[in-house]
Amino acid sequence: MMIKIAAIPILAFPLLCSLGFAQESAKPSAASTADNTQTSRLRMFGQNGASAVLARASSCAKNIWSEDVEKVSGGMGSAFSSFIGTVSNTSLGIAETDTTRNLSKKDGMLSKAYFREYVIPADKPSTMSMGFQDVSSFYVASGVRYDWVKPSCRGAITFTPRAGEDYEAAFVWEGKVCRLSVNQVVTKDGTTELIPMPVTRAPDC
Repeated sequence: MMIKIAAIPILAFPLLCSLGFAQESAKPSAASTADNTQTSRLRMFGQNGASAVLARASSCAKNIWSEDVEKVSGGMGSAFSSFIGTVSNTSLGIAETDTTRNLSKKDGMLSKAYFREYVIPADKPSTMSMGFQDVSSFYVASGVRYDWVKPSCRGAITFTPRAGEDYEAAFVWEGKVCRLSVNQVVTKDGTTELIPMPVTRAPDC
């Protein structure tokens, strides 16, 4: 699998590392039938101790208390379900990537990792605000799982999706620098390629 990364650097702290691999299943959602000539699909990740908010058709970042946002992670319901380990993934059919295949190994103590997939409007900006108290257990970079020393990693980015395309938003690591990224998820000849999307920092609304 060829993976390319386009990302915005944000605050991070020193890290240690260890290996980790696994796989996570997902339940389908009825929203997968949305008209893909006017929409795109986006996958985001969550976990107890993390915040992740999606603001559709917005070029600025909204907080988790806003009424017109998707509370991917950080709401009471998702936090409790992650805490007790009953949270499940919600899939619209976006192809698996290294991040989803490795997801269960990114669980923390009393903090089960999961993903949610959403329909978002095409050709309009959408903004993601993400913050993690312990980002290390979320993502594997080049087969290396990072273990945290000090928190935190957080930020907000905006991008404009194209109609009918699938995307994945996540934190990635380049050395000891934490970055926010959005990649298009493309399946070709039985393999999945992640193509970096242009992203910009999102101001607060």
